[in-house]
Amino acid sequence: MALIFTCRPGLRGYSSQTDDECHITPGIPVMEDMVDPSFPTSQKHHEMESVVEPAHGGQTGEKSTSVVDQESDEDPEDYQDPQANIEEESDSDAKATEPPPEKIDMSCFSGILHRDPEEQSRSCWTVPDSALFKVRSKNFPTDKSKIPAPSYLMELAAIDWFKDTKRMDNVGRQKGCVAQVAADKGMHTFVVNIQIPGPIHYSLVMYFVTNTLEEGSLLQRFFDGDDEFRNSRLKLMPGVPKGSWIVRQSVGSSSCILGKAVDCSYVRGPGYLEVDVDIGSSAVANGVLGLVFGVVTTLVVDMAFLIQANTYDELPEQVIGAARLAHVEPAAAIVPDLDNNSDSKDSSNDDNNNNTSSEDDSSKKTN
Repeated sequence: MALIFTCRPGLRGYSSQTDDECHITPGIPVMEDMVDPSFPTSQKHHEMESVVEPAHGGQTGEKSTSVVDQESDEDPEDYQDPQANIEEESDSDAKATEPPPEKIDMSCFSGILHRDPEEQSRSCWTVPDSALFKVRSKNFPTDKSKIPAPSYLMELAAIDWFKDTKRMDNVGRQKGCVAQVAADKGMHTFVVNIQIPGPIHYSLVMYFVTNTLEEGSLLQRFFDGDDEFRNSRLKLMPGVPKGSWIVRQSVGSSSCILGKAVDCSYVRGPGYLEVDVDIGSSAVANGVLGLVFGVVTTLVVDMAFLIQANTYDELPEQVIGAARLAHVEPAAAIVPDLDNNSDSKDSSNDDNNNNTSSEDDSSKKTN
């Protein structure tokens, strides 16, 4: 599944690179961040350590923002074992975070996979404790310290599990899906569409909802910013509470910037922002997928999504939302009816999406 993004670049039997392009030691060597090994080393270091970007989603202004160290996290333990003791966050960090969103009535939302807090059934999901994920503290610029994440910014409403003969883009436009229902109720949805290639294409679609987007907040700037800003900030933090040793080693527990690992495209539709994560765009990710997908029915996987804090006033970090998936069966996926949607909403989506339609491959960004 989506856990492949921070995997190690081994498994050369799965990789499509030639020996001239990438010399990999057999086995699964340790890697701190997921980057296609065909990239030149100097380029990877430049991307990871010398990112320069506007602090406010491509918008300029007179507000002073001091830039903190933006290089990828050196601490590989961004995810804590659920059985481990979780440290308490400091009072200063707790006071600086945004208050958790008010509770939302989830009875109006539904998806293909069902919710099971006990994780006992097949093809189910639940929401892991936010404290399992370690994020940058208020003191991160001086001591690189991290704290257990406070409450999520958005609530996981439902998860869809789709399959088709072609890649499925902009699934948020589908009539009756969570993004459309939430928009009708005046809510906002962050749609994460993990696209898994193959003879049969799969999409794992997570819907995170909130009642409000606070003006000027990092979440609001992420929703309304440009793709360069989004690609440089959106992080995946994975974890494998249950799985074989080789899967745990392949996946790892360190976070990664999605836009640097694989191609991501964005759709800013009415009431929602969708990110389409194309796993097939990375030879490394695609290779490890062969290992993971073969045993996916035996796995319990955590995925959390975060907007990286790059300035002092954005600290401490907060997680957008997270999902725990248990024993997902490929046979449980269904074919979506993406053509059965409102023309008016499609037209509005085209006007709001500043990238061109996500169904056009040219909209994919190469990182």
